[in-house]
Amino acid sequence: MVKRVVLAVVQREYAAKLAEYLREEEPGWDIAAYTHDSALRRELQGNGKIDLLIGQPELLGQVMQMCGKAGKIVALVDGNSSVGEHWIEIGQYQPLPTILSSIRGAIGLEAAVSAEGCQTWTVFSASGGTGKTTVALNLARQAGERGLRVFYFNLESLNATALLFGKGEPDSLSRLLYTLQTHPEQWDELAKRAIRHQPQLRADYIDAPEHPGERLALTPELTEEFLRKLKSLGRYDLIVIDPDSGADEWHRRLLEISDRVLWLTLDDVQNLRKTEKLLRYWHEYFADKMYKFAIVMNKSNGNRFVNRLEMPAASEPILLPYIPQWKTVDQPGRLLSVPAFAGAVGELLVGFAGSDGTTNGGRRRREGGYENERTRSGGVG
Repeated sequence: MVKRVVLAVVQREYAAKLAEYLREEEPGWDIAAYTHDSALRRELQGNGKIDLLIGQPELLGQVMQMCGKAGKIVALVDGNSSVGEHWIEIGQYQPLPTILSSIRGAIGLEAAVSAEGCQTWTVFSASGGTGKTTVALNLARQAGERGLRVFYFNLESLNATALLFGKGEPDSLSRLLYTLQTHPEQWDELAKRAIRHQPQLRADYIDAPEHPGERLALTPELTEEFLRKLKSLGRYDLIVIDPDSGADEWHRRLLEISDRVLWLTLDDVQNLRKTEKLLRYWHEYFADKMYKFAIVMNKSNGNRFVNRLEMPAASEPILLPYIPQWKTVDQPGRLLSVPAFAGAVGELLVGFAGSDGTTNGGRRRREGGYENERTRSGGVG
């Protein structure tokens, strides 16, 4: 188990920021940071055990002959370094959560969360225009702020999340799906390279394809296997899934295997009738699983309904407020910054998951919970 950690980074501000973040996220680690080789040498010459040494190659290279007492060595590289013989390399200029995740993986801590400890929550609707992606993004953000390790998975055939995430590598999902079917033993390593972190969202993700072919080719079996492999990485407490609307077999299977389903609808007669028809169509599959469904009435103007959902097995709808200013929003990131909506989604997360604000099997990163969490830096460099 990691106890003593030595950080060796030339840039004083970078070293201070990374050390502070590691202390917050891993309170059991005793962290010492050094920016000069002379101070680092004195540390290495001491008698104390060092479980983990994290540093830049320029510092590590100067003291390499003294590093035998370090249990594990991780080098922070800028992308131009060759693979070190004596250490494991990770990228230095990444968001802080990604750096920590890479460090955990390098020293074998990623398996601390089992696949059974990771839950999948799907945000679904029977028709478009319900604000499904906005709810899914806010759900991921609120879960991340509560200390859960979150993966946001967009499965829309046509999506606009690149406005938030950037273009990235649009072939990532295609390669992962192909590898899963042809060389499944290589999938884990490819996935770790394809996964990115979005600091504002406080969640990991995979770049979405430019074209809808991958989504349209999904089968129930491929969907289930992909999620199983994603959970088996052991990196997440919660996967938030954002599929498009539809009544295909893979949609139904996705809802079946999800731990929670937030089914969005609006207070208009056409949307409600579509919801009723699809629930009845799938009733034989979901009859004994309605406990994991929550009907969510989005864009609500209050506690009064003009229309009613005529489904005896459905729960009373949960309300999310209508946000008029979103009609003029031109940046998706602004969808995450409305306190009234974020608060309502946070209550939904707590109410649907449990009174402690975590998913079953999830965990808080620190005692004190959400109210005492400090705003974390999204990245370094």
